[in-house]
Amino acid sequence: MVTAAAQNTYVIQGREVRLPVQVRDATAAVAYYLVSASAAQRLIAPSELRVAQVLPGKTLCTIGTMNYKDGDLGTYLEIAITFFVQEPGTRMLPVIGTALGFMRGNIAAYIHRLPVNGEFTCEAGRSIWGFPKVVTDISLETLAGEEAATLRVDGEHVLTQTMSVSGSRSFPTRTQISYSYLGGTRYRTPSTMAGDAICARFRGAEISLGTHQIADELRVLGLGKRALFSTYIGKMTGEFFAAEAQPLQGAAS
Repeated sequence: MVTAAAQNTYVIQGREVRLPVQVRDATAAVAYYLVSASAAQRLIAPSELRVAQVLPGKTLCTIGTMNYKDGDLGTYLEIAITFFVQEPGTRMLPVIGTALGFMRGNIAAYIHRLPVNGEFTCEAGRSIWGFPKVVTDISLETLAGEEAATLRVDGEHVLTQTMSVSGSRSFPTRTQISYSYLGGTRYRTPSTMAGDAICARFRGAEISLGTHQIADELRVLGLGKRALFSTYIGKMTGEFFAAEAQPLQGAAS
């Protein structure tokens, strides 16, 4: 059960959650794949957002595994499938504008799928931010400097992604914007993130797809076996702020 106890305060399953929600320690393994922009656009069409092209006819799909070790929503694993998008109402030069957005770290991400392995974080994510969280089976194994994340839905293999995990770089706190779509409503959520023990590599990650329909969805995108590039954050901290529910043109017609 979810209730809004006060402004920016929620009671979820009998626990009080205050915004901004704090992440004090997490890891993040994110791989970037070059995919068909038109196929990605069809997937995100209900949100009325536009994918950001990094090359003519191409956009980036990211598949990231987050291991939340210490935070206000508890400990859990999460696999995010996202696309980079243009902010509504803004004008962006094709390809060049996207490249500049990446360089400046100010391009928005659309969360297409967000499976997690915890009931509490699932209910909180859906209720507070409109994140498309669902509870399913996620496993994470680390061996010989590599991390392997496996996602299964209803017992059926969706994907396994393997990535190198060593790193020594860091970056200061930065603001990022994410969009999501749930129950006919689009949400815009600001958050902050900082990281240590980071590595960024050309390629650096591989994925194998299973037999579930989500795997077929990724195949339609033209997702290759090897990532274009990848990043690993050994210690991530951050905050999630209140979401803004945005009206959609289709809802008014």
